[in-house]
Amino acid sequence: MLISHRYKFIYTKTAKTAGTSIESYFEPFCQPEGEWEQLHGRDSYESDYGIIGERSSSSRRKSKWYNHMPADEIKTLIGDEKWNSYFKFCSIRNPWDKAISGYFHFGKNIDPSFRTRVIQRIKHPTLSQQQHHFLSWLKESGPPIDKRQYLINNTPCMDKFIRFEHMEEDIQSICEILDLPRNESSLPHFKGHHRDPSITPPELYSKPAHKVIEELYAYEIEHFNYSYTPE
Repeated sequence: MLISHRYKFIYTKTAKTAGTSIESYFEPFCQPEGEWEQLHGRDSYESDYGIIGERSSSSRRKSKWYNHMPADEIKTLIGDEKWNSYFKFCSIRNPWDKAISGYFHFGKNIDPSFRTRVIQRIKHPTLSQQQHHFLSWLKESGPPIDKRQYLINNTPCMDKFIRFEHMEEDIQSICEILDLPRNESSLPHFKGHHRDPSITPPELYSKPAHKVIEELYAYEIEHFNYSYTPE
């Protein structure tokens, strides 16, 4: 998560939406000129210029400001005046694609014995082994659900959403809205190596898997008009 007091914006970080790359792009605007260094992981930072949440591979929260911090917690800490006057944005992604990204990032680490037990319990004769594994992950672990990053009391609280599907254009639009100076560093690409490009969506998605996505992401599908795109 980011807060820039210099440029009066707040960025809440969602999961598997290129969030770390987008966060890294906007981080320089939260620090004094020349201080920023591009890092994948970092400690939290707070000054008169802005705030950068802790970004760590550890699941244990150590800082006041932390990775994937919900919008309502940020609002409570900075107060209504700043929250209401600052420009707020985050990134979103097609749920079917987001789930696949989450599967390759987290699902491959499922314990083999656990995986076997789950597959046996939900086994369906028409599904491939890969589809069974994907479905077991959806049901037992599941892809990241992060509505708390952009809803407060079930109401949208962002001024703009960066859609993963046209990220560069939406970032440029935000820079124009905020009158941000050009960030000469290119948009970094973190974590993209986790996904296996040889496995296509139809090889993972069965009818039961589609149903799980439709139930888990009903809000996103309705409000952001997402649909399944097998390409």
